[in-house]
Amino acid sequence: MLAGVARCSACGSEYPPDYNVCPKDGTPLGGRAAADDDPLVGEVLAGSFCIVGVVGEGGMGRVYEAEHVRLPRRFAVKVIAEQFARHQEAMGRFEREAQAAARVHHPNVLDVVDVVRAKDGRPCIVTELLEGEELGMMLERTRRLPIAEAVDVVRQACLGLAAAHAEGIVHRDLKPSNLFLCKRREGGHLVKVLDFGVAKVTDGAALTRAGTVVGTPAYMAPEQARGLPGVDARADVYAMGAVLHHLLTGRPPFDDDEPARILMRVATERAAPIRRVDPALPEELELIVAGAMEPDPARRFASAMELESQLVAFAADAAHAGRASLPQPAATHSPTLVDPLPPVPAAPASPLAVARVSAPAAPTTASLAGTVAAATAAALAALGAVIVLVSDRRQLDDARWVIVAVLASVVAAAVVALVLALPKRA
Repeated sequence: MLAGVARCSACGSEYPPDYNVCPKDGTPLGGRAAADDDPLVGEVLAGSFCIVGVVGEGGMGRVYEAEHVRLPRRFAVKVIAEQFARHQEAMGRFEREAQAAARVHHPNVLDVVDVVRAKDGRPCIVTELLEGEELGMMLERTRRLPIAEAVDVVRQACLGLAAAHAEGIVHRDLKPSNLFLCKRREGGHLVKVLDFGVAKVTDGAALTRAGTVVGTPAYMAPEQARGLPGVDARADVYAMGAVLHHLLTGRPPFDDDEPARILMRVATERAAPIRRVDPALPEELELIVAGAMEPDPARRFASAMELESQLVAFAADAAHAGRASLPQPAATHSPTLVDPLPPVPAAPASPLAVARVSAPAAPTTASLAGTVAAATAAALAALGAVIVLVSDRRQLDDARWVIVAVLASVVAAAVVALVLALPKRA
């Protein structure tokens, strides 16, 4: 959970603690001031976690900051609102969030420390206290992210999702506000996946009936939008593609003021390619987003790790080509589907092979004999021509046997030269 957030009571938007009024509607921001009359402030939960203040408020309850009474550590405590504590479905969702998140242990997933009860019986989820901001809040300021940051954020989120999927948990509500950016000391961000409140646990009882639509329409997979049964981890892959689309273009892939229209478009349309919004974006990245947002789950990237591997390959290629200064991935994976396999480099020629190509071939006995035979034939032919030119008819009649002998020698020498010139069969 986050530390130091001011929330607008009118529109529900959250801002850093130094904001005094909401930039959208001018409403004064309460944030921690609301803790003055909160009965939970000062309460010690489970004999260990003393609530010291309010750090945020969501649709189902408040998030508090707590200090451990015996250890110098701070935590976040999410407590369901009183009006939902009597609502069976809301309680089920809240408890499902605790159970799902507690099963996943990964640096890119919010770490659940404990699940306890307040004095009034309301369930409380104790988690690590995060310092930074939600990705959704960052987008409200920046509208979009540079390519390098967008790729790294989604890549890290995919790693966290892969850990959840390995536990049989499908998030089903991925969006920028459910991704938290913690600043690293060495620079960059550590991404945390939040809010497994509508998660589907494949080995548990379903919280929703068949045909029920859960999630956020702008980032929802088509099979979710249609309320189809059997929604699996590929729905989260689609959602991450939609988040990446937003980070790169500055707006959700299906942008509309009316959620019902968004839901209809998601269920029936293919998202516009990112380069139609911004032609300057790399074509390789457009193919990756399209592969993640393929409407047909069977044609979509099969897992979060497959999408992550695509982003790793893109980052490595871009860094090598000098297109962008991309953060180096923590692990490398072989590219699949989008990028063709790199050509196998030819083995370097050995020095012996180079010598065979570049050095002139040594003359053989056969080639020398052929050369001599050809030269002899040429000489005899020249001699015969001279005899014919310098002799009259009578002399030619007297020397006909000499001429026949010379011509026979020419033919014989030519045949010898031809035979020696023929290639030898292996």
